[in-house]
Amino acid sequence: MFDIEIPADYLQELLGYEFTEVAKELLDKASPALVESTKSAMRAVVQHGGESDMINSVKANKAKEAVNGAVIVNVNPKGYSNHTFSRESGGRVHRYPVSNALKAIWLEYGVAGRQPPRPWLSASTRAVESKVMELMQEEYNKKVNAE
Repeated sequence: MFDIEIPADYLQELLGYEFTEVAKELLDKASPALVESTKSAMRAVVQHGGESDMINSVKANKAKEAVNGAVIVNVNPKGYSNHTFSRESGGRVHRYPVSNALKAIWLEYGVAGRQPPRPWLSASTRAVESKVMELMQEEYNKKVNAE
């Protein structure tokens, strides 16, 4: 057994690229596939057509570097639903907008006594994992002129 130590700036010296920048480009290239997989997985568990606003709101943010140095991209529902949540208080009915992200959480984990869980998150990532790896490998190969 042996250890290999690669200097942190190896990629920059070798190719003239910093790792963070390359990682951001790779994730940005692969994120549309994850968006489509997420929408498809949500569609598979939604039981009525009123949730199309949640499904259609799924978008990817631009890849960014997190505080811990990891490079991440977030794919999630954005904005608010066309539906509202009503609650009675003091004899008055109050209506609150419901975020699409909250609806996605309710779908994934259920609502106690009202809705059973209908998981979609793990199915979404499993379905697209190999495609994402393939897309990122293609983009990396272009960067380093490997093909």
